[in-house]
Amino acid sequence: MSAALHTATALPQEWQEWVMTNIMRGVQTDAIIDTLKNHRFSDAQIKAALSDEPELAANESKQTIRKLPNNWKEWVASNLLAGTSKAGIAKTLAQQGFSSAEIALEIQTASKSPYLRAAAKTAQTLKKREWLLATCDHLARLDPGYNQQLEVIDTPAFEVFIKNYYSKHKPVVLQNGIEHWPALKKWSPQYFAEVLGAAEIQVQFDRESDALFERHSDKYRKSMRMSEFVDMIENDGESNNYYMTANNTQQNVDTIRPVFADIGDFGDGYRQLLADDPAFSTYFWMGPKGTFTPLHHDLTNNMLVQIYGRKKVTLIPAWQVPWMYNDLHVYSEVDFPNVNLKTHPLMQHVTPVEVTIAAGDALFIPIGWWHCVEGLDKSISISFTNFNAPNSYAEGFKKAQG
Repeated sequence: MSAALHTATALPQEWQEWVMTNIMRGVQTDAIIDTLKNHRFSDAQIKAALSDEPELAANESKQTIRKLPNNWKEWVASNLLAGTSKAGIAKTLAQQGFSSAEIALEIQTASKSPYLRAAAKTAQTLKKREWLLATCDHLARLDPGYNQQLEVIDTPAFEVFIKNYYSKHKPVVLQNGIEHWPALKKWSPQYFAEVLGAAEIQVQFDRESDALFERHSDKYRKSMRMSEFVDMIENDGESNNYYMTANNTQQNVDTIRPVFADIGDFGDGYRQLLADDPAFSTYFWMGPKGTFTPLHHDLTNNMLVQIYGRKKVTLIPAWQVPWMYNDLHVYSEVDFPNVNLKTHPLMQHVTPVEVTIAAGDALFIPIGWWHCVEGLDKSISISFTNFNAPNSYAEGFKKAQG
């Protein structure tokens, strides 16, 4: 490189690449300027090379520098926000075939972007909150029994439940809370065939064709007679391919409303009941052995009441959300319980706890607690959210767009 006085408007290509490479490596701007001045480049050339719009200098020197595709731009921004070194980012981009100039230009542009600076402030706030959640979890683990086994108790007075569980954000299995429900003695798949056999219902169907069936539940709706559905439950064996779920409740509520007269209050005043609508804030599940609801959290406090058969529920504390790979709305991208720690290493920190609920049992699932549910038998369940306590927290939740 010549040390003669340079008069061109922009730096030569090899010097532009040198500037970009050194910026990428984190070299101080003053040191770069000193080197350029020592090689007799003009102030205008130096200013252009260090502009907030570095591609202008590239254009002036007639370089052909590709812009990274948007998916790689997003990757660069995500890694800068995550604190990945510029050298580490550059190495990965080089392995993808991008030139040093293209890499340096992209990293420089991203680093100076006001959008990235704004995102960095948000990321810092999020990191602080995640630190606090992780600290709370660490302190909770000082209790040797932390999340090892859920309490199983007789249904207490509602005030006791509120004090010890609802307000403490603590799950619990409650027994003998629905002994007065006719449903506990009457409901079975065959009972529904007898009283509602000719009625048309909607179910989730063909779920096994899509690993993300729960996220795409709108695609897997099918109408059939109740008698047909019950026949599949009784005769087809273990399956996750069909299931009447809470996602179908709105469409089925008028059809199955008559049998909701078989349920009522839980315990001694847990529920806000409407005399003219026994289905108010009540959700219904019925399916064969083998049904599975993947890992997610709810936006309300829920009471899952088992009326027929058994279910296994796995729960993970809400404050372990930093490790849950929550990629969309209320879902985790992790294939739980078949966790691959190579692709999802943060899952090594979570502390799942399993519980089996049988007919007559109820599981309180606090808002935000992650859970997945497996049908161990042919099963009928309801859940309710109409507690005689505040539970409208979903109104403040904004669905992630993706």
